[in-house]
Amino acid sequence: MPLLRHEPQGGIRSLDELLGIALALEQEAVRRYTQLAALMERRGETDTVTTFRALIAEEQDHVQAVDGWAHRLGRPAPDAPAFLWRLPPELAASWEELTERTRLTPYQALSLAVVNEQRAFAFYSYIAAAAPDEPVRTHAEALAREELRHAALLRRERRKAYRRERGRAEHKPTRADTPAELERLSVALLSATAAEHGALAARLLALGDGDGAALLTRIAHEERALIPSGSDAAAQVAVPDTAPSCLRAAVAASERLAEAFGDVAAQATDELVLTESLRLQEAVVGHLALLAERIEATG
Repeated sequence: MPLLRHEPQGGIRSLDELLGIALALEQEAVRRYTQLAALMERRGETDTVTTFRALIAEEQDHVQAVDGWAHRLGRPAPDAPAFLWRLPPELAASWEELTERTRLTPYQALSLAVVNEQRAFAFYSYIAAAAPDEPVRTHAEALAREELRHAALLRRERRKAYRRERGRAEHKPTRADTPAELERLSVALLSATAAEHGALAARLLALGDGDGAALLTRIAHEERALIPSGSDAAAQVAVPDTAPSCLRAAVAASERLAEAFGDVAAQATDELVLTESLRLQEAVVGHLALLAERIEATG
């Protein structure tokens, strides 16, 4: 599971367990999307509020559906709080990292939601693969497909938010149809972005922002480590004259990178391409979180 660091805790061996976990996951999604909708509403981001409210309504329908599912199967209503500890810890950690410590833009809020829907998909997919019997496997697969549908919806909305924030009227999605094409694309994109972040780090150091320089140096190092072939390319990069402008430029570079890998994932028909592009996108979204925190700290 590239989106999750650990296997589901304890294994899922019965429909009762799967029902409890599904209800806990849906209720947690309702709570988090409600937080994001309220945050975006306070900032006047009406388009993003509409997206999250639609997801809240759908997740609430899913909560009712799980209860109905249990009733039809002759099972007791699940005790969702008793299953919270079995949800992937990456979900809660990523929500807290962004919603409590940074000022989210619509793009960042939607990026976070995309990654967590993909984590839920990976979670259910693992449960299905390890299921001991057909009913658990079948229902886990259905839940996984639903999470993937949500992720696709959120990716479309995220692209709209990106274009609004960057003032771009048109956007040609990045494609990579085979693992070889994705590898070539990754080398080019990661090398260029790492070079840009490295140049911005040097500029920040010259401007006296040692902490900002250290962060961008770290991000550039991690980007180079993601390059499949281990190669790197030199690049001439124009850098801004002020520390705040350097940080904004660093965010823009990471957003372009996240958008490119998101485009690849959204159009992928090859499982290896989908898995790898999602892994790369998740790493870049983590960098965006760190940059947003740095900008918040410097005002």
